[in-house]
Amino acid sequence: MLVELSIAAAQRLTGVPLSDVDAGGLDAYELLPWLRLLAEELADRPADRRAALMRRRLLDQLGRAERPGVSTYTVEALRVIRAGHGQVPVEEVARQVHLSPRRLRQVMRSEVGIGPKFASRVARLNIALRRAGEGAGSWAQIAAESAYHDQSHLVRDFQDLMRTTPTAWLAEEGRNLQADGRPPTGSSSHDQ
Repeated sequence: MLVELSIAAAQRLTGVPLSDVDAGGLDAYELLPWLRLLAEELADRPADRRAALMRRRLLDQLGRAERPGVSTYTVEALRVIRAGHGQVPVEEVARQVHLSPRRLRQVMRSEVGIGPKFASRVARLNIALRRAGEGAGSWAQIAAESAYHDQSHLVRDFQDLMRTTPTAWLAEEGRNLQADGRPPTGSSSHDQ
């Protein structure tokens, strides 16, 4: 099951600044010990009830968590990046949040551990994942509709950000997609 959290929500759940979280090699159960119980509880539920249970449990955890500070600059920059599907230039994001590009990069790196360019890559990949979940016809089509230069560019981002290929990701996560049951893709040997 895929869950998308805001930076503020993720920081509240973990209890540490996201800039302190190294995604590579970090065990989710160490960072979020309650997650193991949630996984067991979800496994006991019918598939059509898991999303509602997950939502309820996450909201419960968020309600109990402290509220670590993330500046309005970072929150607004991430909103602009997401709304622009990762296509807004850093200079424009900075202008919209009333910071210089350099200062925006510093603020985001210190608060969430990533810069605006990386956040844009993640936003663009998120659009591609949504298109895959909606049942797009091929990875080439998904790449084109998600502002990638071509399918190779999408595959590189998948490998860099998710450590897998689009086809391998779909094989693993496709059953969890909550679309109309039409997983995408005429997969290509290009993404193997």
